[in-house]
Amino acid sequence: MMYKGAAVPYKRVNREFKFGEKEKLKLFGYQYLLLYISMFFLPRVFVFKSLMPFGIAFFLAACGFISKKNMFVSGLITILGYISTFKGYVAYYHVLTILFLMIIAFLLKENKNKIFKMSIFAFIFNLINSIFFHIKFLSKGFLTYDVVLSLLESMMILASCYIFTYGMPALLSNRKRKVFSKEELICIGILIAGIVSGMWDVNYYGISLKNMFAFFVVLVTGYVKGADMGCAIGAILGFMISICDTKMPVAVGIYAICGLISGIFKEVGKIITCIAFITSTALLYFYTIGLTDINMIFLDTIIPIIIFLMIPQRAYDKFSILLDGEKQELQLQKSYIERIKDITGLKLNNIFNTVSSLSKILEENVNNELSKKSEINELVEKLADKVCINCERRNSCWDKELYYTYDSFIELLRYIEKKGMISSADIPESLKKKCRRPNELSKQANHLFEILRLNNRWRKKITNSRKIVAEQTKGISQLLKNMIDEVATTVEFKNEIENEIEVALDRKGLEFEDVLAIKNSRNKFEVTVYRKPCSGKQLCSREYAAVISKTLGVNMERESNKCTIDKNCFMCQFRFVESVNYNIITAVSKASKENISGDNYTFGNIGQGRYMIALSDGMGSGASASNESKTTISLLEKFMEAGFERNAAIKAINSVLVLRSCDECFSTIDMGLIDLYSGVAEFVKIGSAPAFIKSNFNVDVINSMSLPVGILDDIDIESQIIQLRNGDMIITVSDGVIDSNPEKEKWIKRALNEFDSGNPKDVADYLLYKAKENYGNKIGDDMTVMVSKIWKNI
Repeated sequence: MMYKGAAVPYKRVNREFKFGEKEKLKLFGYQYLLLYISMFFLPRVFVFKSLMPFGIAFFLAACGFISKKNMFVSGLITILGYISTFKGYVAYYHVLTILFLMIIAFLLKENKNKIFKMSIFAFIFNLINSIFFHIKFLSKGFLTYDVVLSLLESMMILASCYIFTYGMPALLSNRKRKVFSKEELICIGILIAGIVSGMWDVNYYGISLKNMFAFFVVLVTGYVKGADMGCAIGAILGFMISICDTKMPVAVGIYAICGLISGIFKEVGKIITCIAFITSTALLYFYTIGLTDINMIFLDTIIPIIIFLMIPQRAYDKFSILLDGEKQELQLQKSYIERIKDITGLKLNNIFNTVSSLSKILEENVNNELSKKSEINELVEKLADKVCINCERRNSCWDKELYYTYDSFIELLRYIEKKGMISSADIPESLKKKCRRPNELSKQANHLFEILRLNNRWRKKITNSRKIVAEQTKGISQLLKNMIDEVATTVEFKNEIENEIEVALDRKGLEFEDVLAIKNSRNKFEVTVYRKPCSGKQLCSREYAAVISKTLGVNMERESNKCTIDKNCFMCQFRFVESVNYNIITAVSKASKENISGDNYTFGNIGQGRYMIALSDGMGSGASASNESKTTISLLEKFMEAGFERNAAIKAINSVLVLRSCDECFSTIDMGLIDLYSGVAEFVKIGSAPAFIKSNFNVDVINSMSLPVGILDDIDIESQIIQLRNGDMIITVSDGVIDSNPEKEKWIKRALNEFDSGNPKDVADYLLYKAKENYGNKIGDDMTVMVSKIWKNI
């Protein structure tokens, strides 16, 4: 936040860059520890007993990423690594190559081609240097074999330098890396294998540093990445060790099997994995080396195991993500999903705030008292202009007796407001005594007040319409708020379950292109299968549900029997949802007084395990009543399927009916929302006839005292929550059925107790028959009976 006077004036500062201090920090930085370790051990790796290319190659790769001071230290450590091999002239000519490269590195300018130029110099100098030492000191004569080995080593330097270059950014990064590329992982793997191979003779009281390090790497890799990767890394390490130590050819099998064992037992925990690991290692050593080195064997494995157990599990989880490209991709997908949710939620929240503010503005009270006084003053002025402007007594009335005359005009307006219209005889006595134009005064007063009355009437309609729009806007804002809550709700993507479903489908020979499995906001499974269209053979409805249900351990069913085909990719998709605990069947019987019934209804699933039954009775009968109830039902279906909260949907429908042009456009709403997972029903009744719930021999009545929609600008919505039981029937009727008998709901309760049937259609037909009988076998009004029966799935 900026404040006045807080801006700092610009000032140029000359500051000398302390190069030495910065380099000192880098020289001893922790990120260089692995670099220096590699610089020492990689020169100790042998190929064909005499080739040592990796130390030179690693030094070349590092020169492109480190400063000259670090390069000097790295060169010295590499030289120490070669000298520590005690290979005489073989080590000496490699030391000369490193010294030559150090000089070249100091002379060359820093640019992107530095490593390439140094590699060419290294190839040429190492080739000449190696041939010279073989002729002069090693073979003491020219041999083609020595030339071939020298050429091979120089080429290995070039290839290894290229590989190590990919791993340097990961090795020398100051930041905590979260994701590694495949090239970086391969390079780091080769580097670790080289370090292990370079530890060929580092021992302390019989404990081999090489073996401990190799066992630790194999143990961790198998535990983190599984049996396949543990076995592969073990084989690679064993192969590298065997190259340097020909006495250990069995190392390939030992490390590979140890990595396999570590991966197999990873699911049972770290302790069991360690026990299996040390047991298998001991057994392998017993069969290959013998029982003489049992102390060394246990020490070489127990120390890595102790370190392995001390490292917390979360470190292995992070390490697994670093090594696993699929997990990296999954983490990135989750990250992008969360970002999309945040962005969508933010945009929806901004829209919600805007619409909510608009709703509040529209709801504000505009009945300003000052505006009313101004309106009265304006009316008095207009009346005076029309009547008094040419009167000879104008000055006497409005100059000398201003307040008295003004009060008399106000009193006149009160008479008009009270009586509606006045004549000259109705003029107040105070004005009769002094006014010379009583007829003109009463005429103009009636005319102006009628205009005011019309203006107020239209203003009231505008105000009412504004309230209706405000209610609509408020409903939209509530819908947006619900959408924000849904966006904020975590939708779990089940990638592992998707793989299991794919395997199960493939095992059954069921075709598929892709599978999407999620858990929705109600914590229920939803599985979408994509496959090529079957030309209407309904293959998707046969065995898929059974396979998916068995895989998930819950009953799954097709959400819809209709096929959905994406024309862009010509792919059929069908979704399975968790089977509900309850099912409902609905039957309807109806009779109309005229050709068209004024009653309309709907029933069926509206998504996410919810079932809706709704009945609307329009005012009167015939086409007009049918139009109103049809509008109500149609809007109710669309609002509920779109996810509107039921109060917002009903208020929106009420607003639409109020805004229609006819004076008597209203209809009733009798709605029931049943949760098919829990069996809980919510009943909303607005101006409708009573509903009934028959449970065995007991009949409960659900009443409502509210007015139908479309009459008042604002309506009160009340609901009743009832827990339904297996076998219950919900009976919804229109006014024509109830009014067929003066006893109202009592006769329906009696009829339901008398007629004992579990078939909803029979019950509906019987009630309609009895209603007609009450009317004397005539149809006195539009009649509709809806009967819904609920039962619990076994």
